[in-house]
Amino acid sequence: MLAEQFYNQVGKSRNTFLLFAALNLLILSGISFTFVIPGLRGFNLFFVVLTLLMYFIVANIFVDLFKDRVWFVFTICIILISLGMGWRLWLESGEVTLVEHMSLAVYIGYPSISAIILTIFYISSNSIGRKRSTCH
Repeated sequence: MLAEQFYNQVGKSRNTFLLFAALNLLILSGISFTFVIPGLRGFNLFFVVLTLLMYFIVANIFVDLFKDRVWFVFTICIILISLGMGWRLWLESGEVTLVEHMSLAVYIGYPSISAIILTIFYISSNSIGRKRSTCH
């Protein structure tokens, strides 16, 4: 019941939710990439949980906005996450705290893994939502 109400709200104001999801990915990826990579300085489990929660919310918004478009969702996610991360790296270029995070593995790995996680959330939410809609 709650999911149906949520998807109805997304359907009524699509542009608002699309803007929220895009800004969420841009800003969250810029902020969180220094806190969610295990083994690097700044890792914080609270930010990992917060980031996963926000990815789950964005994935559920994408379920109603982009029905059955998995590759489109993956592409949008990887682009927005890369832009957010690049924006933060550009703003703080030369900072000593980002030296550990300036490697090719982080540049490629963080956006790729984040987009894969978000796409998995999208696929699972889409399949669960579809099962519920056929049952009722």
